[in-house]
Amino acid sequence: MLALVADDGDRRGDGAPVLVAHSTAAFAAPRLDDRAAAVGPLLAALQEVLGPLGEPEFTHVHRWSFARPGSERAEPFHLDADGIGFAGDGWGSPRVETAWGSGTLLGQALLERMTP
Repeated sequence: MLALVADDGDRRGDGAPVLVAHSTAAFAAPRLDDRAAAVGPLLAALQEVLGPLGEPEFTHVHRWSFARPGSERAEPFHLDADGIGFAGDGWGSPRVETAWGSGTLLGQALLERMTP
């Protein structure tokens, strides 16, 4: 049911005790009309992984329908015959590294087209 857990206080640099938990699509799908119903099971799953956390001061459930591509792509970027390209984490896993790699590979492909 958990797909990703991040220490958001660490990411933001303020050290705040903030956890961000992403669920799997399969877990989220039956709860789209009642997002609050996801809180209890997700908290239980977090405590199973991290140990006792206590009661959170605040929870917020956000529907992020486009967090992951709906299907896999054969290439790590898009580049059409007119030289229009798209890159990002939509061409792989939803990670910064994927977006960076996708952009780098797109840039290389554009350079190859420009080089005689």
